[in-house]
Amino acid sequence: METILFSKITSKWAGLSLLNFLSTRFRYHTESEWRRLIFEGKVRVNDAIANPDDVLSNGDSVSYAVVLKEPPVDSNIRIVHADEFFVVASKPPNLPSHADGNFITHTFIYMLNQMMRAENCRPYKLINRLDRETSGLIVASNNPLAHKNLARQFEAGQVHKEYIAVARGEIRENSFTVDGPIVPDAQSTISIRRKVEINPMENRRVAITFFEVIERLNGYTMLRCIPKSGKTAQIRVHLAHAGFPLAGDKLYGRSDEEFLEYVSRVRAGNYETLPWMDAPRQMLHAHRIMFVHPSINMTVEYIDPIPDDMKLFIEERRIG
Repeated sequence: METILFSKITSKWAGLSLLNFLSTRFRYHTESEWRRLIFEGKVRVNDAIANPDDVLSNGDSVSYAVVLKEPPVDSNIRIVHADEFFVVASKPPNLPSHADGNFITHTFIYMLNQMMRAENCRPYKLINRLDRETSGLIVASNNPLAHKNLARQFEAGQVHKEYIAVARGEIRENSFTVDGPIVPDAQSTISIRRKVEINPMENRRVAITFFEVIERLNGYTMLRCIPKSGKTAQIRVHLAHAGFPLAGDKLYGRSDEEFLEYVSRVRAGNYETLPWMDAPRQMLHAHRIMFVHPSINMTVEYIDPIPDDMKLFIEERRIG
């Protein structure tokens, strides 16, 4: 069944050809497949028939017909808070925050907009993001001024965030801090793998995470994680660097070969847990968030309890 999807061109994509935009932004089709769909008239720009080499401008509307074959996800989104300025929601594990690869409608922001849909209502846009396998609190807004205010707080490091994690290994220290910028791992064949830079330059980008032991388990440790910056995969990279990667993490603390084995199976539609996986998903939960409300100028706090799958994982590994 074909579904018509729409995409608004922003300054980031302006100046690209239609073909280049589609094959870069939506990787569920190859460049040759997108070319064929354009020639078949299934892609339109500003509701007009388009050509692959047409150059896109800021504000253009691109519509396209696709047959969606998206992987299964957990759609159990729970609204924690909603007002006229923003929404705070609990994202379940196994749900991407936004469209990426084969995930289009099976995403948190798409489903949130379906839940909150009202006549003449602006679409919600994400303010923070979580990895697909990370559960917990996400903030979104459909109020332009509130979105700008909240995004600025996140970018400036003025938002207090706490995560609950379960790491592999029994950590002796009651607390520790990892202070190290995150850079691409040039020694890995995995393009998305990151590492902590050991000897950073003076103009390094700061990445600091504070870790506090909550409970020592049998072979694992439950931690409170407080990132002092907001780099992609920061907690995962910092824990792996400390020698205690996240339970269930398929990338950090695992070999390139193991990660590629996992990716290959998923692409083939096989979602069964491999023998070396200690959990179906990475054990990381965005538990608590505090920021200044963009309207009343007061600090607000939201808490999301640990989800059932993490509770079970922890309970099964409790000592005694």
